[in-house]
Amino acid sequence: MPALPEPDGEASPLTFFASELRRLRDQAGLSQEQLAQQIAYSTGLVSMVERARRNPSLDFTERCDRVLDANGVLIRIWPMLTYGVLPPRFRPWVDIERQAHTLRGWDPLLVPGLLQTPDYARTILEAYPGVTDERVQELLTARLERQKILARDNPPPLWTVLDEGVLHRGVGGPDIMRDQLAALLTASERRNISIQVVPKGAYVTGGAIAGLEGGFFIASAEGSLDSVFVESAAVGHVTDHPRDVAAICRRYEAVRSAALPARASADLIAKVMTEWQQT
Repeated sequence: MPALPEPDGEASPLTFFASELRRLRDQAGLSQEQLAQQIAYSTGLVSMVERARRNPSLDFTERCDRVLDANGVLIRIWPMLTYGVLPPRFRPWVDIERQAHTLRGWDPLLVPGLLQTPDYARTILEAYPGVTDERVQELLTARLERQKILARDNPPPLWTVLDEGVLHRGVGGPDIMRDQLAALLTASERRNISIQVVPKGAYVTGGAIAGLEGGFFIASAEGSLDSVFVESAAVGHVTDHPRDVAAICRRYEAVRSAALPARASADLIAKVMTEWQQT
C-alpha cells in the first residue's frame, strides 16, 4: 500500500492536529475509510483534515477523539486551530487580548466581538461578500473561543462603551437583537465587565464626536506598553506606538465622558430590549 501524503504546509496548529490524527488512527489500526465510517463523516473530509487542508469542526474532533480512544488529546489541540482561521493581521491582537490585564473599548456600530451572542455574530459574519457556510462556522468558532478570556478564573476587567445606535441597529431582526441586549445586561452584572452607552443627545454637545471616526480597543498589561486595535473597513490594525496609543486613549476618555453611568446605561439597554420585544 503506498504511503499516505504527509500534511501540507508549514508547521502550524493545523498540521500538528493533522499529524496527531493520523498517528492515532494508525495506532488504532483503522484506515481513513474505516474511521470515516465510524464517525459518520466522509472519507474525503478525513483525508483533507489529515493533510491539513481542512479545519475540523468540534463535532468531528470529538467523534475522532472518542473512536480513537485519544483521551482528550485531539479535543485539547482543537482550540488552537481557531487561531489559524483568523485574518493574519488580527492574530497579534488575539495574543494581546489573552495576556491583557485590562481591556477598554469603544464601538459606534456593533456590539464588540467579546460580547456578541452566537446568533448576532453569525449574522455579521454571513454578511461578508462571498463567504461560505464553512468559513462562517470557522470564524464564529474563533470568535466564541476568544470570549473565554472573560470567563476564566482571573478574567481581565472589560470596560466597553457603545453608541446608543448599536442598541437600535437591527442586526438579524428583533429576536436576535432582544437576545443580544439581554446578554449585554447579563454581562454588565459581572464584576469584571462595565458597559456604558453614549446616548443620542451627547452629540449635540460635541462630547462624543471624537468616537465617530471608528471603533477601537485598548489592552493594558503589566510590564509592557499598552496596545491598541483600531477598526477599519478590512480587519483593522494593531499598534503599540506611544503616540498612537496616547491618541486613542484620549479619544476613549472623550467618548467615555459623554456616556451614561453604568446603571443608567443598563436601564437604557433594558428599555430598548423591551422595544425589540414589542416589534
